[in-house]
Amino acid sequence: MTRRNVASASLDNENQGRVGIVAGSGSLPLALAMTLRARGEMPYLLLIKDEADPQHYAAFPHETIRITKVGKFLKALARENCRRITLVGPVRRPDLKNLVPDFEGIKLLARITGASRKGDDGLMTAIAAYLKDKGFIVVGVHELASDLLAPAGQLGKIAAKGQDHEDITTGVRIVKAIGSLDIGQAAIIRDGYVLAVEAAEGTDGLLARSAAFAWEKPAGVLVKLSKPGQDLRADMPTIGPDTISGVIAANLRGIAVEAGLTLVIDIAEIVRRADAAGIFVIGLDAKSPE
Repeated sequence: MTRRNVASASLDNENQGRVGIVAGSGSLPLALAMTLRARGEMPYLLLIKDEADPQHYAAFPHETIRITKVGKFLKALARENCRRITLVGPVRRPDLKNLVPDFEGIKLLARITGASRKGDDGLMTAIAAYLKDKGFIVVGVHELASDLLAPAGQLGKIAAKGQDHEDITTGVRIVKAIGSLDIGQAAIIRDGYVLAVEAAEGTDGLLARSAAFAWEKPAGVLVKLSKPGQDLRADMPTIGPDTISGVIAANLRGIAVEAGLTLVIDIAEIVRRADAAGIFVIGLDAKSPE
């Protein structure tokens, strides 16, 4: 990028206001905040109570708010001049019976209750639409920090071999099928056998469940893709160093994700752990992942 382009991008960012990060659990919100800070932007973080740990965000301006206190969210975002908003990190579906929402929260819950019948994608789309109606620009992590996206090709020193490619092809077909039903984003294929598919437990839970089938010989692939038509502003496939630990525990040979459509947290550490364990990591062509 030229100096003129950098200056133009900075001006565009200023015109769009500060980035507000609504942070759930996991390490992705912090990775995004650090990426933005490294390029000269200081985001404001709204930490969802009981999801994001405030101790991890001590170096950033932030506050903790209950998920149902939507009015406080809106006031904080306006006060901090956060026009661009991104929803980052998993959030457990709230128990509607035990919620005490504020007035704005009641309006949002009405949308969420209807959207929940359509699965997690419907839920996140409803939240994004609500924020948009309030005048905010809802953006995805991939729009703010493209350097966190998985590159195409082999990421480390370890290459996939023979049966691995067949398992990847099978995995892509299976994940597309479960994704179209809004079931999950991942599956584990071992020597042509569908060992497990992701459901409500997420990828870490999928790997933990599959560890019970960790045979002596390393084999099998974790395949993770975006769902067809998925709203990437609110939910995007993500892997990190912990994913490698889960793959090791499940005695798999590797991971295949969509290049450009999967967030990779700390790629250097992922590659280091994968190479040390003899695990391959591949970024598949998003247009034709087979």
